[in-house]
Amino acid sequence: MRAVESAVATVALFSGGKDSMYSIMKAKELGVDVDALLFVRPSFQQPSPHELNAHAVAALAEDMGLPLEVVELRSGRENEALAEKLEELGAETLVAGDVLLEEHLEWHEKACRRVGVDLLEPLFKHPTRPLLRKMVEDGVGFTVVAVKSTSRADLLGVEVSKDNLEWFLEVCEEEGWDPLGEGGEYHTLVNSSPLLHSSYRYAVVEVVSRGAYGCAALMSILQHAEGV
Repeated sequence: MRAVESAVATVALFSGGKDSMYSIMKAKELGVDVDALLFVRPSFQQPSPHELNAHAVAALAEDMGLPLEVVELRSGRENEALAEKLEELGAETLVAGDVLLEEHLEWHEKACRRVGVDLLEPLFKHPTRPLLRKMVEDGVGFTVVAVKSTSRADLLGVEVSKDNLEWFLEVCEEEGWDPLGEGGEYHTLVNSSPLLHSSYRYAVVEVVSRGAYGCAALMSILQHAEGV
């Protein structure tokens, strides 16, 4: 994993999931190139699905050729922790992949305002069904690594791409889920993206209970193919 060696202009929040990847892609379209990635580690009793698969997040960051930093959050000090990390990195702009969650937007706004950092939210308020379609059309493939409803644990490890997107949208509609999982219905790891040099496949190693997250899968990187 590359370390940040000097001040960086643009930092992107990166969980390894589809929304954070696509926000970096959209920022690039707007002429904003990301210099470093920032992984958020909350102080929950149980690790999030993304923290459970931090090894895969690190592999994706390395593939993108970007340093990956970690910010540790403590309850009641979320604004300060993010602001201090941005200041430590010398960031001028923060890119985030929020879509519908106002509380996340407000948290990022407060932290950025605290240290004079610009905030770029290229996905915010986009209708989620067409956004997921566009995301996949633009080359983002992903694997489901957590589902809030344990009755749909069968989706863990399922890869979603252009080939089966319509089926996945039907599943979301049948279950009453937001298509992007904005209500925490599911969480993902990216398989493919124009920003990656390789495509990835994951295998479920273990399924574990994760409280409010439902059930999550610890994944291993099964294989990757270069030259994508």
